Amino acid sequence: MTDACDLKRELADLGALTEMGFTETAAPAARIRALAARLEALNPSEEPARASALLRGRWRLLYSNFGFARETNLARLSFNVLPPEPVFVVEMLQEVDPANGHYDNLIVYTDARGEPGQLVMVGEFRALDERQIDIGFTHAVQMGPMGQVRLPIDHGRIPPLQSDISYLDDGFRLHRSSTGNLYMFERLDDAPMRWARES
Repeated sequence: MTDACDLKRELADLGALTEMGFTETAAPAARIRALAARLEALNPSEEPARASALLRGRWRLLYSNFGFARETNLARLSFNVLPPEPVFVVEMLQEVDPANGHYDNLIVYTDARGEPGQLVMVGEFRALDERQIDIGFTHAVQMGPMGQVRLPIDHGRIPPLQSDISYLDDGFRLHRSSTGNLYMFERLDDAPMRWARES
């Protein structure tokens, strides 16, 4: 199988099987690694870190082997900026606006009472070269039944992160972090009317 469409389809199916990586086991993980490497060899973007039109939009996380937990707390999701309130992660998204350098992680969750909420890790990014980007998170914004809380992130404690965009087309993206973790996204909307950070 060398066709990019087939590879992306199977990767998306495996991401769903592992619940974004929350319930990952050895066999699907090995298959994802193998398919991702084959897809990366077909990368149509020569300079993905600078491909603004392809990067822009709202992206859904399909899979990560970072080790995210579905039952977690806000402290773990916010670099310990927010208190350790228990939450259940429903969905993880990313909003990227290259024109303004925005690179936000959006976590949709329910709290211990079953109330819905959102956490936006507000970030900025810049291209270091044709593939690698530098990401720095500046604020944690929590939105829930009690309103909005916005707290700054201490850059002295949380240094910028580097990520290599190893595959990018108009609807699918693969990242490799500096620690070797794989992230797989599909684009939901290339021109959102409103970004979560503005809510």
